[in-house]
Amino acid sequence: MKIVAVNGGPRKKCNTAQLLESFLSGVREAAPDAEIETINLYD
Repeated sequence: MKIVAVNGGPRKKCNTAQLLESFLSGVREAAPDAEIETINLYD
């Protein structure tokens, strides 16, 4: 399974990033073989 996560928040460590990381943590638990790529739009 391939997952692309897009963080559109303006700050690197604020609410959007924390929520996204929490979600991805659950995905990693449920599907340890998943390939996850995170794209940060502020970069």
